[in-house]
Order: sequence, then C-alpha cells, then structure tokens
Amino acid sequence: MLTVLSLLALSLLSSPSIQPSTASSASRSWPMYHQNAQHTGLSPFPGPAIPFLRWTFQTNGPVRSAPAVGHGRIYVSSEDGNLYALNLQGDLLWKFQTPSPIITSPAIGSDGTIYLASCLRCNYYSPSGPPEGILYAINPSGSLKWNLTIANTGEGGELSSPTIGPDGTIYTSDIGFRIIAVNPDGTLKWELAAGGEVFDSPTVGHDGTLYVGIDDDNPSPSLLCAQCMVALNPNGTVRWSLFGLFGVGPLAVGPDGTIYAGGYAINHDGTAKWRFPAGYIDSIGRDGTIYISGDSLYAINPDGTLQWQFTIGGSGGHCITTDCSVTSYVTIQQSSVAIGSNGILYFGSGVTDSTCSVSGCTRYGAGNLYAMAPNGTLSWKFAVGSTAGLYFSVSDPAIGSNGTIYVGSSDGNLYAIG
Repeated sequence: MLTVLSLLALSLLSSPSIQPSTASSASRSWPMYHQNAQHTGLSPFPGPAIPFLRWTFQTNGPVRSAPAVGHGRIYVSSEDGNLYALNLQGDLLWKFQTPSPIITSPAIGSDGTIYLASCLRCNYYSPSGPPEGILYAINPSGSLKWNLTIANTGEGGELSSPTIGPDGTIYTSDIGFRIIAVNPDGTLKWELAAGGEVFDSPTVGHDGTLYVGIDDDNPSPSLLCAQCMVALNPNGTVRWSLFGLFGVGPLAVGPDGTIYAGGYAINHDGTAKWRFPAGYIDSIGRDGTIYISGDSLYAINPDGTLQWQFTIGGSGGHCITTDCSVTSYVTIQQSSVAIGSNGILYFGSGVTDSTCSVSGCTRYGAGNLYAMAPNGTLSWKFAVGSTAGLYFSVSDPAIGSNGTIYVGSSDGNLYAIG
C-alpha cells in the first residue's frame, strides 16, 4: 500500500492539470446520496406543489438515510438491517438482508446495480474480531453481485454512503481514517490513510476530482491534514489540501467548480473564497444560491452574503422545578435540502421534546417535511410521523421522476408524498 508521503510525492510528479468543466458532466451522475455525485441536492425532476400522501411503507427500524430512486424503483435502507426495493406504487419487490443496522443511502449505477455500504459487528461486541466495513453490490433482481470487506485498521469500520464517479468507480470513506475507491467489479482500486476521521461521503467534481473533509483537532506529522479538506486525483494521489476548516461537514461542488464545505466556499485550486459562519450541509440551486442547514435554513448568495433565513424553532433547555431537579429540552434535527427542477426547496425536520429528572428522561418526537419557495416563503409542511422514547429524525428527501418526494423517518416509515 502506498504511504501518505509517497502519495504526496507521486501527486507532485504526476498530477494532471485539472480545470473545472461545465455542469453538463453531471448528467453522468446516477441516483445516490444527496441526489448526485456533486452532492448539490439538485434534482432533474419537479417535486409536488401541493402535498398529499400517496402511500407509506413500514420497515422494522428507523429510516435515517435518503432513499435512492431510479429505473422505476425506490431503494430504501433501514436500521432493521434490510435494503428494500419498492415499485412506484409502494409495493415490496424484494428485500436484501444484512447482519447490521443500515444508516447509509444506497446508490444506483448506470446498469441498475445497487451499491450499499454498511458495517459488520459495529452494533455489538464480537470475539471473532473488530468492526469492519462492507460494501455490497446488489443486482436489480435482489441477488448479491459481490461484496467487499474493508478490514479494520484499529479504529472505525463503518462506511459512508457510496458515491459513484463518472467512470463507475465507487467511492466511500471509513470513519476509521480512510478514503476508499472500489472498481465496479468489486476489487479494491486504492485506499488512502487520512490520519483523521472522515465522516461524510466523498464528493466528485465535474472533472473527476475527489473532495473529502477530514476532522481531527490533534494534528501530528502522520496526518494527511487536520480539520481540513483534501482534493484527490482519480488515481488517489493528493492534489492539494486546505487546512484550518473547523467542522468541515459534507461537501458540495457548484457548476463553476467552487467547493462548498459547511460554511466555506473554496476555489477549485484550493484557495479560500469566503466563509459564512453557520451550518454544515450545503445544497446548490440552479441560480448558484447556496443553501446551508444548521440551526436555521440559510440562503446564501454566490458572493457569501445572506439572502434570507428561515428558522423552524429554537432548541435548548430550561428548568421546570425551582431546584432544576426536572428539566425540559427541545432538540431540532434538520435534513439537507433537495431542490426540485421547479426551484422548490424540500427538507425535513425532527423535533424532540425531552423531560429529564434523576430517574431518567422521557422523550416525544415528531417530524415534518417542508416545501419552500426560492425567495424563502414557506409553501407548505407535511407531517411525517411521531414516536416516543427516542430522538426523532427525518431523512434527506429524494425526488422521483413522477414528481413524488420520498422521505423516511424515525417511525420506520418511508413516506411517498405527491
């Protein structure tokens, strides 16, 4: 395996000159996490103008991650360990069972192959060995095409949602400090030791450059970089690193090659453009507006100035009794934004009320899907479940070609909203 130092040296000697291309190359992207390989949240299809419930599909565990919609199918994963394949009417076609809860989004290749990342032994101790990442390739019929186990290197093991590059390469990251590329036939193409935690899915630029955020606040000579973003050539060699990006979060690439990482905007050559001090999840509209989800939904102009802000409600806590022996907390979770071709913004939010005392906490949570006009005016909101006893969350939405929006929630349902 190439070391970090040898990869750095090789990148200096052999890196090709890469320039941003037009957004037309995005047409080679197939359904995956955050809509496409650039993770812009931008859909080629319009979402519903007026919401109504078409159907629900019940799994046996929370649905934390966005479904993938393509080839006339909806693929949704659940913490019950199954990947479900549904037709557009919500009927079960098949399910693929795995031994662990699934909290990642599937990705659909150009030939209909479904790629799914998970983890072996992540949710329990096993004397047979530490946790390991596993990537599945599943045929459209529901049978296993291949799987690849990513051996544990001492920490982590859980893989991120897969991203498919323009040449069919499948990219994923290991919270155990690695970036991984896999060939479409299931063989390992390359892996790179990052030296810091890589929480989010790699993002692929229009020219094939791979962008990854690394979060580690204890820099050492062994680290590729710390609290930073790294740009990689398709062969896994390092193009450049940008340091000092606190809380990088997921990445997205705009049509002009600008990379958005949390509240940062970065030129394709690795120089910083501007920073907006809020939020972590970026979506990019057709007009170049950047949408950041944090304690509010922010719309940011391409020059980094605030266009508008929408706040669902405040989170925080307060004392119920005078001696604070009983307290109440409100926690708000917000998904990323899916942008319909009609310009409407769709995002989910889970609100959890907790009441805590010395004997423990009781919780009640509920979720909503929101639709918002590009000018920040709320068009509608639609309830997507409630439950007691846990923190409530709503998955990232996905928009189908028939204008239906699909979203999962902690109650175990996938909702199809027309």
